[in-house]
Amino acid sequence: MNNLFDEINKIPFAVTGTPLNEKDIISYQKKMVEYGYNQLPPEVITFLKKYNGFLLEGRCLWGANTKKGYRFDILSENNLAEAPNYEDMTLLGSTETTYVAWFKSTNSYSMVDNYDFSVIHTFDNFQNAVRYLLKIDD
Repeated sequence: MNNLFDEINKIPFAVTGTPLNEKDIISYQKKMVEYGYNQLPPEVITFLKKYNGFLLEGRCLWGANTKKGYRFDILSENNLAEAPNYEDMTLLGSTETTYVAWFKSTNSYSMVDNYDFSVIHTFDNFQNAVRYLLKIDD
């Protein structure tokens, strides 16, 4: 994950959220469960502790809203999207045409269509999904 962070730190003009602390993470994970969603996977938690969201040229990884007025919140965006398979799929970010989704059953990440939620491309880990989303070449 550190290599990904190094790569992200080199990207100019990116907007990031305020990093989360352990107390915020615990509270947010409880909130996810209260609303019927899965707890976020460890890789996403590590990302939230470092960036808590990321926005670059219309490509966005959502953060966790621990205070009022936070835009692009994982929980809020999942509620708005009305994903058909929310028991297994948690949306984590978006572009104009796709979502970045985590599938609990396979512990995999995919780019899914914004409209019909069909899987476009699947990744075996969070880092590769983020690299794809942000157009970071290996």
